[in-house]
Amino acid sequence: MKKFKKGIGFPSVVLLGINGVIGGGLFLLPSTMYKQGGQYVLLAIALAGISATLIAMHYAVMSSRIDEDGGAWVYTKRAFGHYPGFLVGWFGWLFGVITISAETAAFLKTLTGLVPAVGTPLVYNSLAIGIMLLLGVMNYFGTGIASRIDDASSLIKIGVILAVFIATVVWLLLGSTSQFSIAQAKPVHDFSGAFGNAFYMFTGFSLIPIAAKEMKNPGKMLPRAILTVMLATTAIFVLMQVVAMTVLGDHLAGSSLPVADIFNVILGRVGRTIIITGMMLSIIGVAIATSFNSPIELASMARERGFLPREFSRLNRYGAPVGAILLTIAISGGLILSGSYLFLIKLIVLSDFVQYLGTIFSSIKLRGDATLPTGYKLPGGKWMTYLTIVVVAYLFTTFAFTTVLVGIGFAILGTIIYSVEQRRH
Repeated sequence: MKKFKKGIGFPSVVLLGINGVIGGGLFLLPSTMYKQGGQYVLLAIALAGISATLIAMHYAVMSSRIDEDGGAWVYTKRAFGHYPGFLVGWFGWLFGVITISAETAAFLKTLTGLVPAVGTPLVYNSLAIGIMLLLGVMNYFGTGIASRIDDASSLIKIGVILAVFIATVVWLLLGSTSQFSIAQAKPVHDFSGAFGNAFYMFTGFSLIPIAAKEMKNPGKMLPRAILTVMLATTAIFVLMQVVAMTVLGDHLAGSSLPVADIFNVILGRVGRTIIITGMMLSIIGVAIATSFNSPIELASMARERGFLPREFSRLNRYGAPVGAILLTIAISGGLILSGSYLFLIKLIVLSDFVQYLGTIFSSIKLRGDATLPTGYKLPGGKWMTYLTIVVVAYLFTTFAFTTVLVGIGFAILGTIIYSVEQRRH
């Protein structure tokens, strides 16, 4: 998340939160979720939105009681100490690293709609490596353009979403309703898979509390902002799925670029080309902005004595943390070469899963802490927390064994680095 001027208001927090939640999944996943969830795909999205909102409410509780920058790892460190706080922060950084990989993979997948040769392994891997190197070079020269790229990406993303909705409404008003086929949706193939992919689309909400100190009265603002963001994004995701099912009908299941194919039906190949270009700019903008933010987060953890080696926080003459950049880009590059887009988004959900656990259990541990402000009260109290734990447990069942193994590997790597740094001190 980019840095803000002190005193950012409620509307800005909501807009920034919506932008942080909505990513490439909105453009690429409707067909995958339709194949998995069939006639219950809208239910899967709605349940994912409700589940994410339950978790987000615990972020709201903690952000109203602890207004320090950092989000989940700050809460966990306060509740459980140094090492648990480090692990949650480590996975928070990995969330950004994997997001770079996933959004780059989404960019290349979208590019195949214009240049099919990109789908071949040699071209795909070459472009992926080239993009990673370019991101590394851009980061080396500092973060000055990160905010402008993020703003441009946000505007393009909003433009694409509005274009889809407006074009569909006009298409329907002109009487093109013969392909409406929600009632004839496919039977359920993998509801858990549909739920897991839908949940991925909401994961960005965990970034909202990170810049708490930059906001006006975060204790009151953040709970309202988080809930508003979750309601708005749930509505957008459900509407996009309805639009895809309405316009593409039974062809949705076989579409690799559903939003582009919507425009192909409505406006022909010219419309498809224009919207693919917009999607690509929006998606790569997210990857670029995240590539600037993630090394900064790692450098921040390195400055916390005993968390990570200080080498990760050293800046070059352009003010960029070179060590943090190298590690971020190296792991991002390795991930994009070793996994598909769908595999990467599962890793994103897993990395956020660790942050969810830290936040939820911190809210339980610190519930009676008299040294903290009373803050936001959960509707339903402890029962809401118990329900959220059930939701998180179900989310864990959607992970493949390979995904869990990769997560364990990341945890071991982080623990080794942490242990070495502890011995140095």
